[in-house]
Formats: sequence, C-alpha cells, structure tokens
Amino acid sequence: MALRNPVIVTGFYRSGTSLLYALLNGHPRVALMYECSVWEMPSAFARIRYRRNWLERQEFYNKALSRHRLIFGDGFRGLEKVRTPEDLYRVYAQTRNAEIWGEKSPLYGPHLRRLAEQNPLAGFILVWRNPVETYRSVLSAGRGARFFRRNMLSRLILSHEEMIRQAAELEKAGRRIAHVAYDDLVDRPAEVCRNLCEFLEIDFDERMLDLRLADLSAIDSAGHHDHLRRRAIERRVVHESAVHPATMAKLQRFRKRWRRLRGVAEAEATKNVEEPGALERFWHRMAGRWLISLDAIRRTLFELLPLGWLRSYRQTKGWFLAHRHQPATADHSLGKQIRHHSLTLVVCAALLILAASVDRLAGPSVTFAPLYALPVGAMALLVNRAWGTGAAVVCALVWSFTKIPLVEASAGIFLWNTAMRFLLLEIIVRLIDRIRIEAAFDDLDCN
Repeated sequence: MALRNPVIVTGFYRSGTSLLYALLNGHPRVALMYECSVWEMPSAFARIRYRRNWLERQEFYNKALSRHRLIFGDGFRGLEKVRTPEDLYRVYAQTRNAEIWGEKSPLYGPHLRRLAEQNPLAGFILVWRNPVETYRSVLSAGRGARFFRRNMLSRLILSHEEMIRQAAELEKAGRRIAHVAYDDLVDRPAEVCRNLCEFLEIDFDERMLDLRLADLSAIDSAGHHDHLRRRAIERRVVHESAVHPATMAKLQRFRKRWRRLRGVAEAEATKNVEEPGALERFWHRMAGRWLISLDAIRRTLFELLPLGWLRSYRQTKGWFLAHRHQPATADHSLGKQIRHHSLTLVVCAALLILAASVDRLAGPSVTFAPLYALPVGAMALLVNRAWGTGAAVVCALVWSFTKIPLVEASAGIFLWNTAMRFLLLEIIVRLIDRIRIEAAFDDLDCN
C-alpha cells in the first residue's frame, strides 16, 4: 500500500517532535507545516467551520498562515481557493516545490483514530520519549511559558495511553504508521532519517542531517526552542531535581506499562517497579479527558464567537497577564509589611467600619456599594494584590453581615451574595493592581 498525503507527525510536547520536523523538512520533497493544529476543531462542527472565515480565524488563533509566510499583513491573497486543511497543506507544499505535505502537532496524539477517519490516506509518524525526561522538559519549559503549567501530567498520561491504543487499532486495520524513539533520533539521526525516507517512499537526502540548512521560521520564538535553534542534534540535559520524586515514581510505573503495551523491551530502570493500578489509571484518564474537553470547548469558541469579542478578550487577557517584574522591595515578611503599611491598614479599617455603619443605618432601600470598594482599592493600590484580595474577602463578609437581619436570613442567600460581592471587589482589585504595576514602571522609566 503506497503512502499518500497528508503525513501527520505527533508525540507529546517536549518529546522531540520539533527536532524531527526540522529534519524531515530538510528533505527537498517534504513540506510539513508546524503546529497549525487545523484538525484540533471537533469534527461535529467541521461543516459549519469551513463555511465561515476559518482561515482568518486560524491566523488569529495561532498565526499559522503568517508563520509559514503564506500571508503578509491582513490580506489573504492567494488563498482564495483554500477550503480545507488539505488545501492549505498543498498550498504550502507548492511554495517549497514539495510533494509530501502534512503537519506536525503534539495536539493530535490522542486523536489518531479521528484523524484517520477524516484522512483515509494519511500516514502517521509517532515520536516516543521516556516520560520522565519528557515531563522534566515540560517543567523546564513551564518556567518561561504559561502553557506548560496547565496540569500537564494527566495530559501526558492520557496522550500516551491513547496513542498506544489507537495506533495499535490503526496498524491492525492496515494503516501505515512509523514509530520513532527520541533516543534513536538524537543518537542515530542518520538511521532514523533513512528509515523514514523508506517509510515515505523517497530517496534519502544528506541535507536532512544538517540543521544549519533547516528553515525554523515557522517555529515560535519561545525560549524552550532555543536548544533547537542552536542547530545541533544533541540531547538537552535538564536537572534531575526538576521532577518531584512521587511524580517520577508514577511516571516510571506508567513507563513500564507503556513499554509492555508497545511490545518494547523492559527498561533497566523499571525492572523492580510495579505497573499503575486500575484506580490510578482511571483517575488520570478522567482528569486527562476533562482537560482535553476544556481545550476542545476553547477551540470551538475561537471558531464560533464573533472575532471582535475574541480580539477584545485576548487584548484584555494580555494586559492582565503582561509579564513584568515588579520593583524589588524590602517588605517580604508579613510582620515587615504590617509595620510598613500600618497607617494604610488603619485608614482602610476605618473606611470599612464607616461603610458598614452607614449601610446598616440606611437600611436595605439604599445602597452604598462604592464605599466597600474604597478600602479594597486602597489596599490594592498602596500595598499589593494579595492584601487587596484579603481586604475583598473581609469587606464581602462585613457587607453581607450588615444585611443578615434585613434581607439575608437564609444561609444560602448569605453565601451566594457574599460570593458575588467578593467577585465584584476582586475585579476591582485586579484592575487597580495592574494600574499600580503600570504606574510603578512608568515611574522607573521616567527616572
């Protein structure tokens, strides 16, 4: 059975898929796209998706088109006939005069079966790495990228479980699948590349092994790709202490299970290790599926919600999460902070007492909500966000207690209203905290 397009390269994050992508794209007949994740959208919405401005949304989602130099600026000239992901792959391959096209994306690991159904002629290349090393690299990447701090352990376990199970099903059905071990990729790259060329039914080309010639422009500028940008095929060493011992033991248990399921010889490190029990497997399967379901909902919203809403959401989120190191202060301990900000604490306490007293005397017919925001805002502006949040909790409780004999006799109503009041005050805290940070840095810039 001859291999046809598309070719899908996948494996969990930080398992060597980017290195493999660079090596494969070094062949003049291969043009794989890098993490467009065009198949991430749930198949139930596919028909709706392709009738809409899906290319514009794809660019907004992860800049897939501009990263691959298919568009410049806001125009989509030259892509008028692109209706499906396969069309997009073909257009990119044409820009490189290549015959083999497809995509590399870690997101596809748990979805091999669905991809095979949507692409009956596709071939798959799966990358496998020691899960302890993978998770260690994930933690290292998480120091600079928030994405890798999103409960990656259950994602890793579910991804491996599904890749093993679904790959076995596809191979049994006669689908073409190639397996690549990370250790072989970095230790014997020439052998791996020759085997993959045979899998792709193309002649081996020595240029695949020279990363100095590799086009890495589609790869984002995140720090965890700096090792690849050194353009040397070598193993990245991450410090042993990066993984907690309990997590390492868990991954070793799963490693032993996965090697058995794949028919790979048992590793020396797991010979005296028990495989994970049914309860442990069930927990991570449920947790992983829940996380992947949330990802699917998020991706669907990016396709269905108005782009104006999404742009505003992204701009607001970026403003809140802008990574700025605050100026260093000597007020680290709680005692020092209390002594340093004692006057602020006294004034804020007086403001809260005043707000509660006035609110109590006025009765339920008149609201004095802004008065409760004064101590909260002062704490966030003059101290920091943590103190502002603490003030929000206290103010929300006091605000609710002033209403108990009046309208909030029910415990359920009391708890609900307290939560809603805290939410309102916490929004004020977050906004004022960002103003405080901006003002502090503006002041530093002026000096």
